[in-house]
Amino acid sequence: MHASQQHGFTLVEAIMVMVITGVLAGILVLFIRQPVQNYLDASGRAELGDQADLALRRMTRELRGALPNSVRTGGVGGVSLIEFIPTKIGGRYLSAEDNPVGGQPVLDFVNGTQIFTVDGVLPVGVTAIVGGVGGDDIVIANFGTGFVGADAYLGVNRGHVAGVNVNNNQVTLDAVSFISANPSPDQRFQVVQPPVMFVCDPVARTLTRFWNYGYQVVTPAAGAGRSAVLARNVVACNFQYDVPPNVHIGLIGLTIVLGRPNSDETITLAHQIHVDNTP
Repeated sequence: MHASQQHGFTLVEAIMVMVITGVLAGILVLFIRQPVQNYLDASGRAELGDQADLALRRMTRELRGALPNSVRTGGVGGVSLIEFIPTKIGGRYLSAEDNPVGGQPVLDFVNGTQIFTVDGVLPVGVTAIVGGVGGDDIVIANFGTGFVGADAYLGVNRGHVAGVNVNNNQVTLDAVSFISANPSPDQRFQVVQPPVMFVCDPVARTLTRFWNYGYQVVTPAAGAGRSAVLARNVVACNFQYDVPPNVHIGLIGLTIVLGRPNSDETITLAHQIHVDNTP
């Protein structure tokens, strides 16, 4: 009888294998950790950049359609905000100087107007003028804050649409409007919707869009009306609105700074918008 041979590892050999494997794993981690961290940092920066870019594009698209001379900026305690009245479409109105035939109603800036005639064909589809509750407003010759009879926020040159007669190209307002308002040099009017406001709050770290809060004499504080968050992780914002003298174009500057949670790293995006200030 021959004794059977034993095959396997000794305890010392197993411990040596474990020690060597641990050393190799530690070395491997040292080489991999930094590339992985770099990838995570780059991914985080890209996400912040996309978020800020999307918010700026949304703001740019809306601000370019602002009613001339309706942009207002403000904010206190680190909060920055920019407010404007969005336009839907524009057109020309008939006035007494046009000598209309057939008794067509015209805009009257002395006695006021409840019905007036639009020169041309009324728009249809998504740009159609909508009357009634929640409908559109008509604004004439808006020159902005400080101009008597020409500030849409005060309402003298603004009238709410009660109804539209497409067959006669006539618009009916819900009250006698435009008394003491300024006529438009080109007999133009703008169809507008209630004001919109973008608010940057570094404390809440949000950039929020507010609407449905109505026309206010002064820019309201954040939190009025309905709201939707455009961006989070917002560290700071800067909204500027400059109107050079004797120029019909205003310049809006938008700057947004975003930062990742639990990190000092930030990303800054800036954008400039030219807006038409010709009433």
